[in-house]
Amino acid sequence: MKPPVRTPGVSPAARTRAWVAAAFVATLFGGIGWKAYGLQVADGARLREQALRQHLHTVEIPAPRGPILDARGRPLAVTADGESVYANPRAVVDVADTAERLARALDLDVLTLEARLASGKHFAWVARHVTPAQAEAVRALALPGIELTAEPRRWYPGRASGGPLLGFAGVDGNGLDGLELAMDELLTGVRARFRAVRDARGKTMMAEGLVEATPGATVQLTLDRAIQHIADEALAGAVTLHRARSGTVVVLDVATGGVLAMASWPTYDPNDPAAAVKAQARNRPVTDVFEIGSVMKIFTIAAALDAGVTRPDEVWDVEGGRWKVGKKPVIDTHHDQELTTAGIMKRSSNVGSVKIGLRLGRERLAEALRRFGFGAPTGIELPGEQGGLIRAGKRWREIELVTISFGYGITVTPLQVAAALAAIGNGGVYHPPRTVARVTGPDGAVVYERADEGRAVMKPSTAAALLPMLGSVFERGRQGGTAQSVQVPGFKAGGKTGTAHKYDPAIRRYSPDKYLSSFAGLAPIDAPRIAVVVVIDEPGGKDYYGGKVAGPVFGKVVSETLRYLGVPGDPTAFDPPPPGTFRAPDELAAPAAAPAAFPLPDSPAARAARAGRPTAAPAPLPPPPPSIDLAELAAATDLALVDDPDVLVEVPDFAGASLGRALDLARARGLEVVVSGSGRCVEQAPAPGRVPAGTVVTLRFADRAGPAGPGAGR
Repeated sequence: MKPPVRTPGVSPAARTRAWVAAAFVATLFGGIGWKAYGLQVADGARLREQALRQHLHTVEIPAPRGPILDARGRPLAVTADGESVYANPRAVVDVADTAERLARALDLDVLTLEARLASGKHFAWVARHVTPAQAEAVRALALPGIELTAEPRRWYPGRASGGPLLGFAGVDGNGLDGLELAMDELLTGVRARFRAVRDARGKTMMAEGLVEATPGATVQLTLDRAIQHIADEALAGAVTLHRARSGTVVVLDVATGGVLAMASWPTYDPNDPAAAVKAQARNRPVTDVFEIGSVMKIFTIAAALDAGVTRPDEVWDVEGGRWKVGKKPVIDTHHDQELTTAGIMKRSSNVGSVKIGLRLGRERLAEALRRFGFGAPTGIELPGEQGGLIRAGKRWREIELVTISFGYGITVTPLQVAAALAAIGNGGVYHPPRTVARVTGPDGAVVYERADEGRAVMKPSTAAALLPMLGSVFERGRQGGTAQSVQVPGFKAGGKTGTAHKYDPAIRRYSPDKYLSSFAGLAPIDAPRIAVVVVIDEPGGKDYYGGKVAGPVFGKVVSETLRYLGVPGDPTAFDPPPPGTFRAPDELAAPAAAPAAFPLPDSPAARAARAGRPTAAPAPLPPPPPSIDLAELAAATDLALVDDPDVLVEVPDFAGASLGRALDLARARGLEVVVSGSGRCVEQAPAPGRVPAGTVVTLRFADRAGPAGPGAGR
């Protein structure tokens, strides 16, 4: 057997090391090969996609947002280039110093900014849409890793005027409120896109495949910037003067239903959207519902006239302004004994309105209210619109018929009231209110134009009969209307005051000291052009009546708007109008058909029959149903029965006066008195002072001499 061959000069230890080295190298190359296989084959597709995302990216540039214009083409919202500040945190040299200097220049929190710059990312926004002065300050600092870039920004030239209506767009160009939100899809346009190559620091080096931006559409409104300013200014003055919680004004074009102005208070500047949240501002004419109060009498009377159950000249017994339904009273401010249907509107008689509502009936009244647009959204191009609440007429309890007849138990929006009122001014044709006239694309083609959707809601003769009734509310004198103190310089207007107690959920009753003051009207009343509704929520102080609080806003808005529109003035508008007579059109002149009902005791017809004289008595009125819930009636009506006592008279001190002297003093001041006893006056109510005209003064006399006073002696 041969001995093993040995390599001369190589020891066994060297050979072992060689084998180990060879095995290590083989293993290393095997690992590299496996890793290469994983990178190139197993994970190749995924890693190639990641590489493309790192080096190639799609850049999107927002398209210029379309402008919003007013009815005359003046800009309300436009897009212009602004500047924004961004950072490449990896390129920032001194994070603490950079954060401190930037925070000082941009008025930012230094700790927040320092955390953002220390993030280690390639990109971070520092501040969007900075002012030109701030941009110049950042540029002057020349800080490493801090850059400025141009960005489109939304600007609102009118600032706070119409802010809640217009809404605002966010920093990324998306509509967030108001018309900006409602029309966002059309205003946004198509963004520009292109593929770009980035270097190792994330900067764009080359671009290809550019797809140009398509600007957003142009939205033209029915709104008029000048009329909006008039409404905003008048509303702000009234809310501030009366320390009110909030307020709204709506101005509609009677012929088309187009919104000429829609003001809300509190308001905000869309250029500073954060102010909207702080002020709790919103577009109240569409988002807020309320109980309409005495303005409702317009539509109760309109429904009755249109149904043929009454006439403008029909005489009603209004019970001296106090009428019991069950054991609870319905009360008027004015203590009239008899009023025509037109006079019920003029004097704002709750008793008369309830009697008209009872004769009309729940189902016919409910159906008429829905025709006028109450109980459902109008469909206006605005977000957050409420429809109000009206229950189906057949489900009304008797108490609801009573209270709805003069404006309680039904909720509506100011916009709904304005649209229904505009229908009266438009000959009985209702146009759904709208804010957008048309939308045109970048090429000038019309993208959207709302069709005319006019529909008849009452007979033209009914609308014609209502106009002089509304005008009579402005008549002056002892028997004048509730709006006789409202001035509309240069024009004759018609309308209705409203003063409603607000329901307080905390006490589950109508509040004794929280009111909603309103005024709704048309002008010029002979040929209406505009419908205006003013609502002031919770005015402070002693003035809370609609004629005193909301009436002056109506007068200012109407007068200045009609002058601006070039409507000829009426030279007699400054003079007290003579008391009008209300002649019904032929269609309404016939006596109303008598419903199957029982006559009320002591009605005008009964008194005329006892006197042996002929009379054209109104159709007999059904008595109030005995099933009325008196507890609910007390809660609903005890506090909610007052309208505008715009005429004040002086009540003298009757203390110590004889009966004859007291009657002479009362007669001289036009006061109605109720007396008891004989001798000298020892007690009176109300106390001496100024009270609304028509207030009944109660005097008690006794045979003992009372204290001497200004009225003592004959």
